[in-house]
Amino acid sequence: MKYKAHIKCIICLIWAGLWLLTSNSTGQGARVAGEKGVASSTSQENPEARKSDRRRPPPRRRPTPQRPVREKEKAIPKKVIDEKKRVPKKEKPETRYVTIDFDNVDITIFIKFISELTGKNFVIDRAVKGKVTIISPTKITAKEAYKVFESVLEVHGYAAIPAGKIIKIVPALQARSKDIETRLRKEAITPEDRVVTQLIPLRYADPNELKKLFGPFISKTSVIVSYTPTGMLIVTDVLSNIKRLLSIIEVIDVEGIGEEISVIPLEHATASVLGKSLTTVFQRGRVTRGKKVVPGAPVVRIVPDERTNSLITLASEDDTARIKQLINLLDKETPRGEGDIHVHYLQNAIAEDLAKVLMAIPGQDVKAPQKGKAPVISKEVHIVADKATNSLVITAKKDDFLVLEDVIKKLDIARKMVYIEALIMEVDVDKDFKLGVEWRGMTEGHSGGGFIGSGGIGDTGAYDIFPEISGTQTVTATFPSGFSLGVLGAPITISGVIFPSIGAVVRNYQNDSDVHILSTPQILTTDNEEAEINVGENVPYLTKEASGDQQYSTYEYKDVGVKLKITPQINQERFVRLKIFQEVIKLKKGTASFTPTTLKRTAETTVIVKDENTVVIGGIIGESTERGRYKTPCLGSIPVLRRLGTSSYRTRNKTNLFIFLTPRIIENPVEAKKIYEEKREEIDRVQEGVIRMYDKRGRKKEDIQLSDLGYRHLQAKEYDKAKEYFEKALEINPDNPYAILNMGVIYEWEGKRDEAIKMYERVISLSPEDRDFSASDPERKGRKLLDIAKDNLKNLEKEGR
Repeated sequence: MKYKAHIKCIICLIWAGLWLLTSNSTGQGARVAGEKGVASSTSQENPEARKSDRRRPPPRRRPTPQRPVREKEKAIPKKVIDEKKRVPKKEKPETRYVTIDFDNVDITIFIKFISELTGKNFVIDRAVKGKVTIISPTKITAKEAYKVFESVLEVHGYAAIPAGKIIKIVPALQARSKDIETRLRKEAITPEDRVVTQLIPLRYADPNELKKLFGPFISKTSVIVSYTPTGMLIVTDVLSNIKRLLSIIEVIDVEGIGEEISVIPLEHATASVLGKSLTTVFQRGRVTRGKKVVPGAPVVRIVPDERTNSLITLASEDDTARIKQLINLLDKETPRGEGDIHVHYLQNAIAEDLAKVLMAIPGQDVKAPQKGKAPVISKEVHIVADKATNSLVITAKKDDFLVLEDVIKKLDIARKMVYIEALIMEVDVDKDFKLGVEWRGMTEGHSGGGFIGSGGIGDTGAYDIFPEISGTQTVTATFPSGFSLGVLGAPITISGVIFPSIGAVVRNYQNDSDVHILSTPQILTTDNEEAEINVGENVPYLTKEASGDQQYSTYEYKDVGVKLKITPQINQERFVRLKIFQEVIKLKKGTASFTPTTLKRTAETTVIVKDENTVVIGGIIGESTERGRYKTPCLGSIPVLRRLGTSSYRTRNKTNLFIFLTPRIIENPVEAKKIYEEKREEIDRVQEGVIRMYDKRGRKKEDIQLSDLGYRHLQAKEYDKAKEYFEKALEINPDNPYAILNMGVIYEWEGKRDEAIKMYERVISLSPEDRDFSASDPERKGRKLLDIAKDNLKNLEKEGR
């Protein structure tokens, strides 16, 4: 029994020793400190590492029943066992294990570590930069560490490209153009992150369809190309992702379901038109230059039968279902008003003119469109203008009509209008020379004065030396017929007389006056439309006179007067281009009524003037000389005494024709109403016999004129210009109520509250004569300036509180 117990103890010791030897033979990796991380690799040849990694023996446990010793174990003596242990064993290849643990380490240090671990040579591109963080709690082999290295490069947008004995590390975008490995589908693929080019031949699927399908499955740096002639996909990506794509292709690249023939009747659509559209949609198989169809592309054939108005289809079950679904959506009755005939009513443009413009777009002379580009409008478009309703009847397809409708909306707009005030006047320079004796008799006149009459001198044009003599006779200045008030940018000076506006120009109706106003026409016209003004009379001309048994005369009537043609054109900066044609035909003085002599002067030009400014056209000078003699009956015929009864005269007349034009642009009804109110107020003033704010000579005061100009700029919100005019008006007349009140408005707009209050208080403090004026603004028409100043002052005081 004792012998058996000793044997058991010896066997247990031997078993424990073998267990310790086995545990020491397994290499334990000791962490080696690195830059912000640790990594190590150990093997069986390092005894120090073996000691440091030796595990402690497990704690003692309760004794467990020992297994019975086999017969063979009993028979083997201890010495034999020791000899077996001394027999040299065959050495196994060394396996190195490492623990990779990097925290925000520069990628170049990580590459250097892998190079030392695997013994591979790397060439690093300059663009390779960044920090790397790797957490690996378990030990891995050197081969597995290189796969981790490829994954790290792929995550950071880089790739390792083998080139002989070296490996290039470049950005992934450049990797696809490098000499990377090209693989076929049959080769085995391991889940690596190495960039390769994979050729994937397809059996049934369409390469173009798979390219669209795999677009979201590849990264931005990867490339996928479809080659339809051979039905192949070419993919450049990492191996791990290519393996996933191949597994998807195996599922979807299968043979389709069998084809079937169907007959689908149509109710509303035309078989030929709808069949052509569906064929275009379902035509997947594309014919190459070699007349080959893409392998695996399902063929969909659609044949229209016009006799029965139905479609015959040859397609798979799925395609047939899709065709029927589309037919249900398209085979519907076209609603009224949505066909090829359209009626468009115009609001502003003229139908005949606009139809010519639109028909010129798809004209016959239009050059052929470039290859791959369709024409803007088809030549099949037809447009007819209906004058009665001012509308366009357009025959066109829907796409063409939408293009035309857009053009019509841009052309059918409300055009601006121009109100033109014109003044046509003559300035005469006359020199008279009179010599002779006239005898006249005087009778008592009806006006309390005397009237001198001369024999043989009537009102047929003879020169009247003496006008009516009256103690109360004065030379009065009257306004011309068709009186109008215009606004000028600056006063007009004619013959030394200053006129502030067209309406302020007056004439003297005496024959010896220097200024003759021929006409003051006014007209309203549309932008780019010709306006014509003709003011005159129809004068008879004796063309034929016969004598004999029956005397008769033939007359021809001709127009004599002023004719003015103006065509305005407005630009975006409120400048008006005026194309002007002016003709003045005037009867010459002293001619007989049945054989009149006329003077004709014409002018044709084009000028550009800003809105509400005046342009003058002059320089049409005419010169005439008149000679004549008068004699007293009987006394003028006596040879010796005839000089006592005769008189002679000579007159030289130079006439200069001036044309003044003032355009005013009207863009909206508000501006038109404003002109209406102005003209109506002028008529009321003329009827009342009162012309306000004018001096004795009929000229408007300069400070009031400047206030009017400032108010126009104030309405246009041009505060700086308005302020300049108001300040000039106040320099001339410090008590001008309009300028003071509007200066307060400008100061209020500028945020100068105290200055505005001073101006309003200044209006209130004016004398009743200076402040007793009404506002000219249509919104405040009739209100006193004093009341407006008080209201503005109250509002400012409320805001101050």
